Amino acid sequence: MAERPDGDGAAAPSTSAEERRRFACPPARGRYQELELEYLDPADPDERRILLEAEHPELRHALRRGDDEVVGDGRPNPRLHLAMHEIVANQLWDDDPPEAWETGQRLLALGYERHEVLHMLGSVVAREVWSALTPGVPSDPRRYVAVLRELPESYFALAEEP
Repeated sequence: MAERPDGDGAAAPSTSAEERRRFACPPARGRYQELELEYLDPADPDERRILLEAEHPELRHALRRGDDEVVGDGRPNPRLHLAMHEIVANQLWDDDPPEAWETGQRLLALGYERHEVLHMLGSVVAREVWSALTPGVPSDPRRYVAVLRELPESYFALAEEP
């Protein structure tokens, strides 16, 4: 079970599955693509994807146009960006691997905001996908967990790479 320090330095047990899932895909209100978001079920992976997309209003126009890149603000391909969010949300939802949520809790305890934590976790997903696409480099769950443990330092190191 993951532990994180509380205010007096004692260890506090990890949060419940409900809290983990609310972090992965929090409740939403409003409309997106003619849908009332509050009626979507985040337990349904297809509806979860819509909820995650709705969290990114800055990508809506690019997605609608089918752009491969959002020009001018340095964001990657909007579909790839959302795919990374979706993978992370699915991992957190399913608690697979459990180290993803343990890492998320640790990063939250360090003071990082939810969306930045999701990006940090997504950076590890992206590195693992890239490695798996390299001939002769199979996916390695132990490598994945080791890189999760390197956060947040590895996330900021990636930003400094040329």
